Amino acid sequence: MFGTRCLRQCYSLRIHGSHNSRRDFAALCRMRSHGVGYQKYGLRFTHGKGETEGGALSFILLRWTKIAWSNMFGKYLLVTNVVGSGLLMVVGDVIAQEYEYRRGLRHQDRFDTDRMYRMFVAGALQGPLHHYVYNWMDRVMPARTLKNIFKKILIDQLVMSPACIVIFFYSLCYLERQTLDATNQELISKFPYVYMLDWMTWPAAQYLNFRYLDTKYRVTFVNVCTAVYNVLMSYMKHDFGVHLPLEEKLVASSEQNLLPQSSTTSPDAQKAV
Repeated sequence: MFGTRCLRQCYSLRIHGSHNSRRDFAALCRMRSHGVGYQKYGLRFTHGKGETEGGALSFILLRWTKIAWSNMFGKYLLVTNVVGSGLLMVVGDVIAQEYEYRRGLRHQDRFDTDRMYRMFVAGALQGPLHHYVYNWMDRVMPARTLKNIFKKILIDQLVMSPACIVIFFYSLCYLERQTLDATNQELISKFPYVYMLDWMTWPAAQYLNFRYLDTKYRVTFVNVCTAVYNVLMSYMKHDFGVHLPLEEKLVASSEQNLLPQSSTTSPDAQKAV
């Protein structure tokens, strides 16, 4: 444990018979042990200067990552959910635009930044709804039993899904400066298809969400799944090669409603002449 020099000095202390030999011996051992420790770590740290700098940098990055992660999913959870909803909505729209460009369905620029902005706003508006409703469901039904999980899935499909679809279409149509009548017709024509697609994809995903994840990660998981789901939503919203029979029926019915008005006004115009 101690070097030969240390033992030699300790032995000399015992020979001279100092009255403070025990205290001097303890102090000397402490000094030698600290010296050996410093020498040991000094040899280790001076083995490679780059390794110590890289280790310190990685430690700092790891610490800052932990701090940022704890703030994102702690103090600023609402901001994380809102911004994440908007950004991942944009990710889905970018994938849809790339697909449209490669298929030759879009003859403009490769990426429409105005459309990406509208998708970001539509996604960010859904963030607070997800945040507060998921917190409420976990507070009311904290146990992760099958009964509570199926209740949460039903609430999500019967309440959250229609609300998010309505927010999606009305916000996008408002940013596109469409009239309220045109927005209502588009929502009526496309809602059944979007809602049916929602029932085909989200119950299984939400089962995993409610069964295995904590409350603070629920919206992020939904946003990641929505990035894939929004590819179809964006593709359907912007009418690129999607055949919707219900929309054609609504257009035909609206044209038929306009025909009687023109037929009734034309005789009056002829009498006036």
